[in-house]
Amino acid sequence: TLGGTMVKISGSGFGNCSNIDVKFGDLMTCEVSECSNTELICNTERISKVHQLNNGGRHPVYGPGYVWSDIELEILPGDTVEWVWNLQVASKETGISVQQVESPANNEWDGKGFKSEKGPKGRLRQQFYSPGDYFYSSQPVFGKELFMKGKIQVVSDTEDSTSALSVMMEDIPAAQEVVADTGSVAYDGCALSPGSDCIADPVSSHAFLFTMAVCLTPSVSSVVISSGSSNASAMPISGFNGAGLIIEGSGFSDNSCQNVVSLGDNHHCVVTSSSTSQLTCTVDGAGETPMPSLKEQKIAVTVRNSGSALMAVSDPDTAKFYLVPKVTSTNVKNEEFNAAATTASPSTGVAPEIPSDTDYCDMDAAHTMCIYSGPSEECQAKATGREFTEEGKNLILNKHNELRKRVSTGGESGQPEASNMRKL
Repeated sequence: TLGGTMVKISGSGFGNCSNIDVKFGDLMTCEVSECSNTELICNTERISKVHQLNNGGRHPVYGPGYVWSDIELEILPGDTVEWVWNLQVASKETGISVQQVESPANNEWDGKGFKSEKGPKGRLRQQFYSPGDYFYSSQPVFGKELFMKGKIQVVSDTEDSTSALSVMMEDIPAAQEVVADTGSVAYDGCALSPGSDCIADPVSSHAFLFTMAVCLTPSVSSVVISSGSSNASAMPISGFNGAGLIIEGSGFSDNSCQNVVSLGDNHHCVVTSSSTSQLTCTVDGAGETPMPSLKEQKIAVTVRNSGSALMAVSDPDTAKFYLVPKVTSTNVKNEEFNAAATTASPSTGVAPEIPSDTDYCDMDAAHTMCIYSGPSEECQAKATGREFTEEGKNLILNKHNELRKRVSTGGESGQPEASNMRKL
């Protein structure tokens, strides 16, 4: 029901397909990937909708402009929601924003999901892939009491849909001579297992029909990282190149080459083993364009001949992979860097001598350790220790988070609010 199926269409007069448009009703487009005058191969893609919300609702106390036009919106996976707002009368402190919150009772963004800047006018677009309820709120529009809240409910298909094939060359539809489907599409040497018989083929004498069947749609229920994980990121699925993922769900193929796990638009997680309910794969971040570190890569699963999987995970953040950089070796030449390490030698247990001020001045006269040769006599007289206690560490950490929170919430004069500043 979500697309991702490869379709071969045979006939004549296709030319080079530069002006051919392939659709299945109003539900699916089919992007042409290969073409000749007598045959084309295309990949189905669901036609997603954009739902726009505005601040045109009427508040019982403050009047129009302070309630969203639809506070409970139901959409399908893959659809996009666009919030657009414009306050006709606004002071410096007045503004609207949108941020995902944990529940209807919450107003604070918890560091997950979508978030916009606050202002008298603006917009935010968010695409939703996983079924579930997504609650959102604004920051205080003015004062400390008025919040603009709402809910996005993403629901998966529960019924099959059947649509007719349409092949258009500009404004001219191709004539269709309906015959039985006797062939299949080749996938790079992957021999396809027989498809499911959970639904009968549609029958028509005047057009080829395509059924988007719920029973044929694969589904992902969980994604966990099994090896190569990293605690350097707050996101649940973050790891190094070569990390292992375990994906559980239903509708997969036990023929490994039929399962494709994509990471973003340009990379894959190579499937190493599979069953109808579980896939294991290895992250491959190499390629002509290496995977960027710490950038969201949407995890997508496609089963060849069954289509794209529904990402029915309980936490949408687990449907995103973040690559963490990793240093595997270093090579430092003494003549280029003359500052000795301060860690103890494994063989002697004795730490090397601390570099002198001259060492740093030789590197750069503007180096901090060259400009400031050490603590002043007054500070040195007050020194009572050279190690931090656990209490001291926590004190520094808590104060640091306190100051970060002040910046992130816009409480620091001259600084904008943060959009993704997480607690340390």
